[in-house]
Amino acid sequence: MRKGLTLASAALVLAVVALVDTPSRSAPVAGDVTVDPVHSSVLFRIQHNGAAMFYGRFNRVAGSISVVEGGTGALDLTVDVDSVDTANEGRDKHLKSPDFFNAEQFPEITFQSEALRHLGGSKYEAKGTFSMHGVEKEITVAIEHTGTGKNRQGAPVMGFETAFTVKRSDYGMNFMQGPIGDEVRIIVSIEGALAAK
Repeated sequence: MRKGLTLASAALVLAVVALVDTPSRSAPVAGDVTVDPVHSSVLFRIQHNGAAMFYGRFNRVAGSISVVEGGTGALDLTVDVDSVDTANEGRDKHLKSPDFFNAEQFPEITFQSEALRHLGGSKYEAKGTFSMHGVEKEITVAIEHTGTGKNRQGAPVMGFETAFTVKRSDYGMNFMQGPIGDEVRIIVSIEGALAAK
């Protein structure tokens, strides 16, 4: 009885290891994707009054992601600052002002990768330049390939998602430090049609 349990346990462990290990051996996806702004999302999260995490979004994003055979590629994203949306017109207007994003002087937030590489399974990593409020900094972000499917027209589509944290003070956005947190969590979910070969 004990021997049977031991053999069953060993088989279960091997099965779990195989399942866990399989993604790391899987081939990277390949293709060129143009961002579909209607089905892509850019969210941000910041702490308010040292209490709740407050969420907002940007409603306009453009760009592309490409992955070639072997798992290397490029990521290029542009967010329209004027599209900031926090479900409050007065707050949105204030966020667009020189106190925060200064949308008139700095109308875009961008990320342009210098290198994108496949880490295994659905995981990728992109190193590049993040630009916000007129300041450029080199950052590295983790990216997940979230799926591949078809749109309503039957064309193949692909999805990617990344989440990373920046300090707004690093980008010269210091207004109301304290009541409003310094660390900003940014979540980007991209869907786009694969370019025809």
